[in-house]
Amino acid sequence: MDENRCPRCGWPLAELPPSAVVPASRGSRADYVRCLCGSWVARLDGVVVGSTRPATSGRAG
Repeated sequence: MDENRCPRCGWPLAELPPSAVVPASRGSRADYVRCLCGSWVARLDGVVVGSTRPATSGRAG
């Protein structure tokens, strides 16, 4: 995965506001970034390790 972009939409994570970053826990090496596309991007030491899919409309529930 590209450590500088959202794996879902390709948006550069460096262009997101600081408020988009949520630490996993105090003193943790992991954090979560909320992308403009709605995905949560998981990072470990600043390297992207995964992401979620944004919710889609019309999904059977």
